[in-house]
Amino acid sequence: MASDHGHPASCRCALHGAPASQSLDELDFLKSACSAAQTGNLERLDRLTASNPAALLTDGSGGNSGYTPLHYAARAGQDQAVELLLQRGAEVNRQTTAGRATALHRAAYMGHCSTVQLLLSHGADPMLQDADGCTALHKASQQVS
Repeated sequence: MASDHGHPASCRCALHGAPASQSLDELDFLKSACSAAQTGNLERLDRLTASNPAALLTDGSGGNSGYTPLHYAARAGQDQAVELLLQRGAEVNRQTTAGRATALHRAAYMGHCSTVQLLLSHGADPMLQDADGCTALHKASQQVS
């Protein structure tokens, strides 16, 4: 046991059943531009997208969900990250693979008005529909509280 080897903190963790590991996909996401965009870490986001323009198109976990750093930044209301990504060439109307959501859908649903305005000022199409036939206006009316 951990306490036998002089690691009482590890023992306490094991006794309380706290998870001590993350999946490789979770670790990949934490290192990605998506994570930096979601948390508003502009320095890291700038570095990741400057050195790898393809980072603008990836979902951060090696999948093909179609989610991009712009989706994550918009959903989190990270306006400075949204601005940086758009300046780097992020596709403002890019839709996710299955749900066909845009960054505008995500921002509207979360009630981030300044993010919605920012996306619209950069050419986001308010008439694009997601897989359920909803526009960003529909999403705004369904917004979470």
